[in-house]
Amino acid sequence: MVAISTHKKQYQAVVGLAGHVDHGKTALIEALTGMITARPHEQQLGMTQDLGFAHFQDDDGNTIGVVDVPGHERYLRNMVAGVWHLNVLLLVVAADEGWMPMTTSHLDVAHAMGIEDIVVCINKRDKVSAEQLAEIEDQVLEQVMERSGLLPEIVTVSALKKDNIEALRQLLIETVQVNIARHKIVAPTNSDDNSVVEQATAPLMYIDRVFVVNGIGTVLTGTLAQGQLAIGDKVRCHPSNLIGTVRSIQAYHQQLTSVSATCRVAVNVKGVGRKDIGRGQLITGINQQITLRDQCIVRLTKTAIKLKVKKQRQVEVAMGTWHGTARLSYIPNTELARLVFEKPMPLLFGQRLAMIQKGGSGLQHGAEVVWSDYIFGYQKRRLYDVLNNLPQQLQPESQRQMLLVLQGYFECHEVDFKATEQQTFIAPFCFDNQWLTDISQQLDTLLGAGISMASAELCSRLRINDDVIELIMQRLKQQQKVHLSYGKWCVGQGDNEDDLPQDALDILHQIRQFGKAGLELNKVKIVGGKKWLRQLSHQKYITALDENIYFDMGVYLDLVKAVIADHQPHDRITMTDIKDRTELSRKYSIPLANRMEKDGWVKRDDDERIILKAWQ
Repeated sequence: MVAISTHKKQYQAVVGLAGHVDHGKTALIEALTGMITARPHEQQLGMTQDLGFAHFQDDDGNTIGVVDVPGHERYLRNMVAGVWHLNVLLLVVAADEGWMPMTTSHLDVAHAMGIEDIVVCINKRDKVSAEQLAEIEDQVLEQVMERSGLLPEIVTVSALKKDNIEALRQLLIETVQVNIARHKIVAPTNSDDNSVVEQATAPLMYIDRVFVVNGIGTVLTGTLAQGQLAIGDKVRCHPSNLIGTVRSIQAYHQQLTSVSATCRVAVNVKGVGRKDIGRGQLITGINQQITLRDQCIVRLTKTAIKLKVKKQRQVEVAMGTWHGTARLSYIPNTELARLVFEKPMPLLFGQRLAMIQKGGSGLQHGAEVVWSDYIFGYQKRRLYDVLNNLPQQLQPESQRQMLLVLQGYFECHEVDFKATEQQTFIAPFCFDNQWLTDISQQLDTLLGAGISMASAELCSRLRINDDVIELIMQRLKQQQKVHLSYGKWCVGQGDNEDDLPQDALDILHQIRQFGKAGLELNKVKIVGGKKWLRQLSHQKYITALDENIYFDMGVYLDLVKAVIADHQPHDRITMTDIKDRTELSRKYSIPLANRMEKDGWVKRDDDERIILKAWQ
């Protein structure tokens, strides 16, 4: 890698060129970088059809990647793939033609994708007079401000004559550095000062090209938008769920052992075939939490086309380097809409996307993903209110605050996460203290009347995630407010079955899975199984109908209740009654009756059973 001076922070960035066809983008890149991005067939056509890539360096050796996107409207989808993650957009306008329809489309799409820093380059200035050039500058400034609300820097050049290219280069470098500083994106250095890296280390890269190199294998290219990649790293492809290993890395014609965002990169991945993956797939670290959903709620951030009626419609969606169709439904009285895709997609909170006229080249909406989880009917109205009031600039903290307001907790896997005074962290969830107090009171009410409930029932009653309810109940157990008995939570202190040894818990879980079928002794595969069965029977977690058949105590008591029902002492019942009431076969109904006799529920009298005590 190029040596970096130690007195300045190292960075990497990517600039994208956009604009109308034949306004000189490719020639401008050649003048700026000395590299030709057009492929031979594109040079013959005189038209860029797909993404082209180049790079240059600032005065301190920092590399700035350059993406050349097609200008013709028929290749707008390819253009979107090139601008999905840029530090700066360089919008090119030819001085002899001025602002054109595709200039509008490219600006609208780039702004919809969240690009905040725009430099306008008026090319071919040698072809017009000073007065005409001034008019074009005014026109460009007005258009950019009107359509994006941004005030762009403007520079005029002649790419073919290499006139004023250095001024353009310096302006791009300054704008990139401003962007880097604002987002606090700093690449790791090789220094020994243990400086903190101010970016997420988890990699995130949308694929824009896939090809095979003889003797090397499958190579994936794209813009590494976040984190780091290193040789030997395991990566996952979404939505295919393929897992591969990084075998080699190349960035800007250099072989590297590791690379960090933001950077154009080519990665040789072992274990991923060319036919199994393509443009639009997302590459992440193997342990990153990525949601795959076939629908999401988005917040509309930009509407470029006036729609006659806001009704459900099919739209083309561009997200990362992926594009495809989706069904768009507007949510009344909000700036929200629901997108339903044809198949599950990787969706990230705050992810920008563009909706393009189906079959056309105009931007319909810009939007950002604000919700991708399942929504219960009772949640919808409150959810829409919370989503509609999110801050204009979304940050990771925005999602956490939203979840605290909506459900009282959020999941966090950060090693160094610290909760505030108003929060309680019980890994991996962070809870709002007031919400936690309210839930504890509701649990007291539910269980306080002597009623015991399983975790699944509490989840259903309180409408809480099962992992969350388990954490809360364990916390209350440690405070000796509840205990777990026969698979159900009860108020107060007592023996907790989840404190049993793991082998005993495994057998208990197996017995409960069998239910009324019972667990037969020959199906116990755990070493020392007979010992654990005796211990569980002694502690009354299970009961033995005979020497070979074991029932969960809760199931056994339910069967006893079904047999006794509303009978009173001295009433008589037959084995046929027992069999019908319990829906057990004769193989189990007779051992059940014998067990009930041992436990003092009934007494045998020839073929009948006499009830000894009523069910209470």
